[in-house]
Amino acid sequence: MITKPVDINHIFDEEGIELIKELGWYGSVFIQYHNEYDNEKLKCAKEYGEKYGLKIYSGIKISSKSSKEMLKTVKKYRDKVDMVLVEGGIIKISRKALEMHDVDILSTPELNRRDNGIDHILARLGSTHRVAIELNFKSLLEKKYYERARIIWAFRRNLSLAKKYNTPVVISSSAKDIYDIKSPNDLKSFLNTITMDANYSKAIMEMSYKIAEYRTYLRSSNVVRYGVEIVEDSNKELK
Repeated sequence: MITKPVDINHIFDEEGIELIKELGWYGSVFIQYHNEYDNEKLKCAKEYGEKYGLKIYSGIKISSKSSKEMLKTVKKYRDKVDMVLVEGGIIKISRKALEMHDVDILSTPELNRRDNGIDHILARLGSTHRVAIELNFKSLLEKKYYERARIIWAFRRNLSLAKKYNTPVVISSSAKDIYDIKSPNDLKSFLNTITMDANYSKAIMEMSYKIAEYRTYLRSSNVVRYGVEIVEDSNKELK
């Protein structure tokens, strides 16, 4: 059984959030592109999440061709959201993202490439800095024939490298409407077919929750850094 599965998607409307809950998700990371960030949409998503008992986390996806611009955007949003994703596809961007503790996920490393977008060096960087590699299910469904087969090959190759170097991996539905939303069992079944390892598939399904909770913890007002918190002295004498 998957413990507290959390999907990563672009869903913020009431119908979509209700369906995500009905399908068995514990939570949902509402992702917005950095150049379309709208705090009102996030507020709506959180309100609907409370209504239907779905934990809503906030996320931003940064798409940039410039490392300098990407770094600047990560710094701008790191303290505003629970999860920071950087869109891959360009090696210099992927490498820089995997070197940053402030980045949580390298999204679609295979984007617009003939290869899988990750080699053993990048996989090690992701392991060292605990930046996860994303398997974007929607990017697979949008393709046909040869392109779909190529993405499945890229997924398998990235999984092999991630498993070898202990690099975190997440899977996302990346749904944009109710027709894209998948259940946790759907995504886990897909993972089982490409990992051939049910335990590894389960670990991937649970990784999004771990990342989101870790970042939520770090954003707490009493947390200086991981493991260092400001606490009130309960033994302090009242005057």
